Amino acid sequence: MKQIWILAIFVAVALIQVAVPAHTIWRQERILAAGAAFKFRTAPVDPNDAFRGRFVALSFRDVFPLALEGATPEPGKPVYVAVAEDADGYAVLSEAFAAPPAGKPYVRATWDYAGGVTLPFDRFYLDEDKAPEAESAYRKEARQDNSYLLVRILDGGWAIEDLYVGGKPLAEAVGEAR
Repeated sequence: MKQIWILAIFVAVALIQVAVPAHTIWRQERILAAGAAFKFRTAPVDPNDAFRGRFVALSFRDVFPLALEGATPEPGKPVYVAVAEDADGYAVLSEAFAAPPAGKPYVRATWDYAGGVTLPFDRFYLDEDKAPEAESAYRKEARQDNSYLLVRILDGGWAIEDLYVGGKPLAEAVGEAR
């Protein structure tokens, strides 16, 4: 009888270990397939970080939503930011809310001390061998206002589709530079 319980617990733990990453993958794939695409303009940032390893650090322009509905902004507190497109097709943070807004694409962000918000996607991971060249290409294009991050947003969830520099996906731009 005791062996049946041990086997049942083992099977339950194994199923949980498979279900958690499977749900995460399913959620990201669902957002990539059905989410609305927004192009967030990026800004240059110091890419040197000995603690985070190799990735492209991202910073964004226009991180100041127009207003906060239903609460007072407090630095460090979470906020729900509605995302819209400007006349050029780039993402703008239109409004901020204390609770998830209905009927609008939004992401959960954090109020910063400058009165803007910190978006949840601030890193772009890629092949470690390409990271130094990618950072160099990103810095060059970001200074020329020629880069953006394509993010899909669905029901408050988000998934990064790609980082574009000079009008091309980063991996393609780095491949041509070699």
